[in-house]
Amino acid sequence: MIEKTHHDISFVCVLLLLGALLMITLPFLSYAEQDSDQLKEQSMEAFKRFDAMTEDQRGLAVGNMSETDISMVMSGAAQINNEVNETIQAMAPPNTQMASVYELRSGNFTSSGNISKVSGDSRILSVNDNEFLRFERFNITNGPELHVYFTIGGDLVDSKDLGMLKGNIGSQNYFLGDIADQYDTVVIASKPFKMVYAKAILQP
Repeated sequence: MIEKTHHDISFVCVLLLLGALLMITLPFLSYAEQDSDQLKEQSMEAFKRFDAMTEDQRGLAVGNMSETDISMVMSGAAQINNEVNETIQAMAPPNTQMASVYELRSGNFTSSGNISKVSGDSRILSVNDNEFLRFERFNITNGPELHVYFTIGGDLVDSKDLGMLKGNIGSQNYFLGDIADQYDTVVIASKPFKMVYAKAILQP
């Protein structure tokens, strides 16, 4: 009887202790959630300020930014999704039918480090004898001023800048003209920060 009473008292004590711990930890969890939301808002504001700058202003700002500042801008950009959906037909001139479409080379996107996640395919297509770069099933973590570069081995120094990434989600086309044979690797990188987000090695 006495032993059972001891067990009951112990059980009650454990329950009271767990209850006390829960009362202590709940406010901290709430504060952590608030801090997380605050951090998201602050990083978004940091990105908006950076994005509103001119290209020259961004270039000057990057040289004076701390690692924390850069991380805030990149975190803010990652919260934004821009979706596009360009068709293969869009590669043909207006009011014309596509006489021929064939693939020259292709490759899968792979992420670079921990700053981004990416999936999808990169293809070089010949459409009516004009060459295009096309992304399909494409999805990448967004970043500040991402550009599409056509490179040799992923080297940005002597690359061809194909312009701003049209969207971080969805199919999209980039006109190549006659330079398809001059390069072998597609690179997506943040132009102001010179940070590579993803690569795709193109093979026959």
